[in-house]
Amino acid sequence: MNFFSRIFAGLLLVLSVATYAADDQAAAQLRKQLDAMNTLQGDFVQTTYDKSGVEQEASSGNFMLMRPGKFYWKTLEPMQQLLVSNNKTIWLYDPDLETVNERAFTDDLRETPALLLSSDIAQLRKSFTVTRDEKDTSAEKYTLTPKVTEGMFQHLTLVFKANQLTEFAIQDSLGQLTRCVLTNVQRNKTLPEEKFFFIPPEGVEILKD
Repeated sequence: MNFFSRIFAGLLLVLSVATYAADDQAAAQLRKQLDAMNTLQGDFVQTTYDKSGVEQEASSGNFMLMRPGKFYWKTLEPMQQLLVSNNKTIWLYDPDLETVNERAFTDDLRETPALLLSSDIAQLRKSFTVTRDEKDTSAEKYTLTPKVTEGMFQHLTLVFKANQLTEFAIQDSLGQLTRCVLTNVQRNKTLPEEKFFFIPPEGVEILKD
């Protein structure tokens, strides 16, 4: 499964944050934002940059998230691709290649940082150092840095405006940055459960990790 598949599988760990007594102000503020999200849907533009800041590729599409651990991430441009999770299995469907990559859902935050959208905040603090950029008054910007450096990324940034998640970015261990800007975002709307289960089309090759 490609780099972004693991990233977004991770980004779910933020969607099911549980209640706990926080002694860290930044983690408590982030917990408050995440606790307010049971579902999320909208459009995205994803851009990847190399370590020098040069744009490598860009894509766009739409998404749905549901706590805990469910997501539907559909890339429309420049090539179609579909990433789906039902909190037990993750599917990555490439219609051009006629392949489906299938893997078990994991709760290892170091390997799937997107699981942040569905993780207990205590687990967040166990795995990450959480800081907030107090200088930026136009948004709430949180940076999560892994406490164990053997994972696949250096840090994850979440940006909220008017209490809405509007952007996230992940920098990998090689310095590559993947930035995702969210638009037309709606939260806590009823979403169709069938979107979070994928049945491979007849004739496609199924590859299991």
